[in-house]
Amino acid sequence: MINKDLLYALQTRSKQMIRLLDNFTDDIKNHSLEEGWTVVAETIKLVKELPPTQSKYSHLIKAINRAWLAFCEQSPTAANQLYDDVIRALEETTWTDVDEAQIAYQLIYAFHDNHLRFPGSNTYLHLALKQHSPRLLELVKRIVAYPTQKLFTTPVKPQTGIGADAIEMLLEIYFYHGGLNQVADLKAEVAGLLPALVRANLEIGNGITLSLIEHTPERSVIVSQLIELYIIAGVHDNLGGMFYSIMLELLDNSGDSFIYDDLDKITAQIEVSSKQWTASQLETFTRYAFFYGLKTDEDRRLLLTKSKKAMRLSKVIIDSGYSGACIDILRSLHQGIDSRSSSPAPSVPGTHQFKDLNFKLLVIQELMYVQEKLLPRFDVNEFIRQCTDREIMIEKEGYEVIPEVLAYFKALLIPSSLLAQVEKLAFDGGNEIYRQIFPYWDGECDTFDVVSTEDIKLVPNLKRLSSMPSRFVEQYGAELSKKSIEVSYLA
Repeated sequence: MINKDLLYALQTRSKQMIRLLDNFTDDIKNHSLEEGWTVVAETIKLVKELPPTQSKYSHLIKAINRAWLAFCEQSPTAANQLYDDVIRALEETTWTDVDEAQIAYQLIYAFHDNHLRFPGSNTYLHLALKQHSPRLLELVKRIVAYPTQKLFTTPVKPQTGIGADAIEMLLEIYFYHGGLNQVADLKAEVAGLLPALVRANLEIGNGITLSLIEHTPERSVIVSQLIELYIIAGVHDNLGGMFYSIMLELLDNSGDSFIYDDLDKITAQIEVSSKQWTASQLETFTRYAFFYGLKTDEDRRLLLTKSKKAMRLSKVIIDSGYSGACIDILRSLHQGIDSRSSSPAPSVPGTHQFKDLNFKLLVIQELMYVQEKLLPRFDVNEFIRQCTDREIMIEKEGYEVIPEVLAYFKALLIPSSLLAQVEKLAFDGGNEIYRQIFPYWDGECDTFDVVSTEDIKLVPNLKRLSSMPSRFVEQYGAELSKKSIEVSYLA
């Protein structure tokens, strides 16, 4: 049975609304579809009437959104019921009517997000989105007639109240309700609309909208078209939309950018389209491609040295024959790059210092990250930035041991004066040393298990080995105890 206090709180705008709504969300499985809809219908009415200027508006909207999505999780019928009711209200909106448009805006604002849990975890939302996507896209096409027109008198910051705000929220539904891969075909369809939407208003789109492009086979073409649209229209420092996100990802070789993955294809298309650009336009593109995310000439030099993709793009710019402040710096860097590879790895002397590399890693953990005496403190991101032997993409490769990092620690020579200062070592899955070598290690496998005590002699003052794997303790515990070294199990 529906809590009467909840309905009363919603109808009277009581201060108890958020708490009671959250209780309803947590208890949704104990309510019938009809009971759930009674609450949802009351909150829809509330969303339409509630002024966004109310001090706790955003908190209440989150609570309402959680309640709506919890209701949708109960069945396909529930999800379709909410989708149909919201979309029908939007379809009936006269967008040039100030009052109607404001109500529609508030409905979209409350509906589009996903405050319940990780985006896309609700199966029934995916199904409802698939069924109602044609209607959503028709709404986008209707509102695009007013991309720069002030439609909503009271927007929620940082939105400005123009039609583009509603379009962005409608597009974000495909991210928040669509999950990671469940509606890739729909996301691809939405992505195909983006060039036309950006032509209507350069401000349309954001980082979430940009992520939808990843799911279409034509993504390199779409990104290239968007870049050209922004460059030709004239980029300025206050430009919103997707431009800055695109340019940050263009040379992002961390392994987490589909735009960088496609950079060769994008470069080929830019090589053609840029022939129609002026020197000023190419200078603008160069500035944001190579000088916006990359802060120093050293960053640019390192990237050009290791990345064939970045080098190809720079060559297109340089071969244009144009001159400009950024173009000229890029040309100078290009000419000065030494073709020989370099590596930040230390010299070889420490390679054979320890017999068991995993024991050595425990020692490095203690001296470098706990005592902070073994310097410089190694940082995997800085190592990857400086490494020019090859392009290491941490977001793709971090789910395994990064060979170059392991080789660095293997070759690292530890002075005997520091080894004498080691009194305790701890095997812990959260050790910083392991995050450097195997950035996304889950701590579950035996990758870093110590299998020998032969190196104990290198740390003459060792008194304790804690949290060691049971196999190690069973095999060597008695032996180490005789040497007055306390050994404890991994909890």
